Order: sequence, then structure tokens, then C-alpha cells
Amino acid sequence: SFSSDGHIAGLPCSCPDHFIPVCASNGRTYPSGCVARCMGFKDHQYVFGQCHLSNPCSTNTCPRNQRCVLKRRVCLSSLSDCQQYECVGRPGACDKNVFEPVCDTDGQVHSSVCHLQQAGKTLAYRGQCQEACRKPQQVCGHNGETYDTVCHAFSDRVAVDYEGPCNAVGHVSGMAPDSACSLVSCPAVSTPDCRPITPPGACCPICASMLQILWNQKQMNTFSKLNKNQFVTVRDVLQILRLYVSVPQCDVFGYLSINNQLVVLIAPVDHHPTPLQVEACGKEAEKIDALINYASPTLVSHVPLSAFLSSEIRTSSIRSKSSVPSPPLLLALLVAAAPGLLLL
Repeated sequence: SFSSDGHIAGLPCSCPDHFIPVCASNGRTYPSGCVARCMGFKDHQYVFGQCHLSNPCSTNTCPRNQRCVLKRRVCLSSLSDCQQYECVGRPGACDKNVFEPVCDTDGQVHSSVCHLQQAGKTLAYRGQCQEACRKPQQVCGHNGETYDTVCHAFSDRVAVDYEGPCNAVGHVSGMAPDSACSLVSCPAVSTPDCRPITPPGACCPICASMLQILWNQKQMNTFSKLNKNQFVTVRDVLQILRLYVSVPQCDVFGYLSINNQLVVLIAPVDHHPTPLQVEACGKEAEKIDALINYASPTLVSHVPLSAFLSSEIRTSSIRSKSSVPSPPLLLALLVAAAPGLLLL
């Protein structure tokens, strides 16, 4: 609901829905300074602009025998500013046993960042090169970052909200109006008859399953200390959660939400997934949700995941064509089942 001064109750601290992005010291882009301050950042802990549009290598120098390479990340540990670059050894000392493929701006793949540097190339994104991403075509990720291509977003394990640069922030609570997203052109839902979900802060619905995870900041910081002050990042956690997905047609994406929850999406990898694939990904999400809420020993044995406190799940469902009630009856059933449900 709107407050009398035009603020929207769906954003933290009833901040206005203006999209004037700032990059905070944890590496996350927030839609405004108001939201960043609400989440505990001081004025000196954020700068105006999206994190992905900054160049940390222009202000952070590496030792003489090393080169600065961009390494975008969002940190869950908060002992220090989340470093957005890494210093890589000069050519000649690459480990031939390391295979962490990266794609350069010419569309050529290299077996590691070191090998890319050795070839004198510039990093485009991490992972194998994809033909579909040869030409820049900006997309907005669920995390509020503008990416040059879908491949750049996927290399961060971020799913795409809509095409074009980010220019709005959606509701967070699920109860606020979507006026800020009114100018966004959303893609069609990928699976016919899917009842989609809209991730917090996003504008467009997606046919996927979602976990919203509460986590312990102090524990994340402790893990960082025990690991020689290495950062604990959102991507690290998502990579571990991928180990628990056993259906090859499903993959894991995610981001840190505006209100500091870890949002995890388990989504089909096909462009036009079948209802069966959507339901299979939903079952995988339910499995991970149960592991978190029951503090499964197999899950908490992975150190960062033991900082998870609880998980709340939302899954996309498929409308049954054979047994769809008439619209008035359907509405009555929904209202009776969940009076506060937001119909998407």
C-alpha cells in the first residue's frame, strides 16, 4: 500500500520506488541510497551507480608482477569490503591442471584466467563461450544488475528478469503495487498454463521454484575468519547447493535480496520447458527446503550452509486443463484457501 508521502510499503523502511542505484561495500546494487542506508550501510559504504558498471581495477593496484582482473561478487561475510577484483600472476606461471574456463571478448575460451592473461586477452565472462552471446544484448538480472548478455548474468548464477538495462525495482513484500514496473516489458512465461512466481525485487514472473533463506551473519563472518579471511560469496553458496540438485534439466540461480534474504531459484534450463520439467524442479526445491528447515547433517556439513536458519518455499504450478473450474469458482477457492494471496 502507498503511504501519504508516495512511499511504497513493499520496500524496506518505506523507501520510495525510485530507481537511482547505488553500489554497496558488499558488492550488491541497491535501488537507492535510502534502501542501502535502511540495510545498515553508512554513507561512505556505497557509491552511486550499479556495481557492474564500475571498474575496480582503475583504483586498486596489484603488485608489480601481477595483473588486476575483474571478479564481481556479492559477499555474505562482512569483515571487510567485498573485493571486486583478483590479482593474477604474470604469464608464464599458469597451472596446467586448473580448468576454470573463461570467455574473452573475442569469443574464445581459455582454461583459466591465468591462461587468458597469458594470451593477452580481455575477460568477457566466466564459463564456456556461447554463440548466442557474441553480440552484446543487455539484460536486467533479478539482482538489479545490468549485464551485457545473458551469458554474463548466468556466469554470476543470476537469472534474467527482462531484456534491456535495469530501470525499476519490483515489490519485496509481495503486497505492494507494481507501479514502478509499469514501463517494463516482460517476456512471455516460458511454459503455457504455468502459474508463475515473481522473485522479490523483480518485475517479471518466472516459471520456477524459489527458496527465501534466512541466514546468520555472525556465522558467515566466523567462517570467513577460519578460512584466512576469504570472502563467503553468494556464488559460493549457490555452487554448493547445485550439488543437491539431481535432475539435469534443472539448475540453480540466486541473489541476495534487497532485505538481505538469500533468494534461490531452481529453474528448468530449457527455453521452453515442459510441465513435467517445471514440476521436477519444484520437487528438487522442496527437497532442498526440507534439508534446510530440518538442519540436515548432509547439508550443514558444507560449512557456509550451516549458517542457514530457515527457508520458505514458493513453487510454480501447472494449471490442469481438464479440471479448471469456472473463473468465479476458481477465485472463490483461492480466496478461501489464502485470503492474502497475491494473484499473479
